[in-house]
Amino acid sequence: MPKAAFSDFAFIALGANLPLHSGNPAATLRAVLPGLQKLSDSPLLVSAFYESDPKDCPPGSPVYINAVTGLVPRAEETPESLLGKLQQLEHEFGRVRSGTTNEARTLDLDLLAFKSENRNTATLTLPHPRAHQRRFVLQPWLALVGAAFPLHGNTLGHWLAENRDPALRTL
Repeated sequence: MPKAAFSDFAFIALGANLPLHSGNPAATLRAVLPGLQKLSDSPLLVSAFYESDPKDCPPGSPVYINAVTGLVPRAEETPESLLGKLQQLEHEFGRVRSGTTNEARTLDLDLLAFKSENRNTATLTLPHPRAHQRRFVLQPWLALVGAAFPLHGNTLGHWLAENRDPALRTL
């Protein structure tokens, strides 16, 4: 267990399925970790990396590399300010938003939860509205915080047991 309680953390899903420059998607996820560390008041929690089949993506989309990280936001940080910083990191890592839903990307950083805060605005919903439906989020998140962690009125363990997505492959 980290020194801070899990309720002090923001959790972020990381994903990539396009190479950045000459690297591969896993290299991209490793490369963004120092940038995420700069946003945290304590060492990052980082799950293993997993390979997952594309979910609800355009036909022919490459496989994804996914992970979840936990950070302790700085005292002045809000969910909205952290989201802005995550989107800036995506941009720095070559993310292009064409408007196509679930398109292939060099980097995707989804804010899953920010402490115990709730949001439901045009730009941010917390906890993430679809996290409980995605094995590629549930499995690495559960590995960091355990099955009893609450999410959408239940636990990560419950949602993972109910999930029917294909199994993930650990890298």
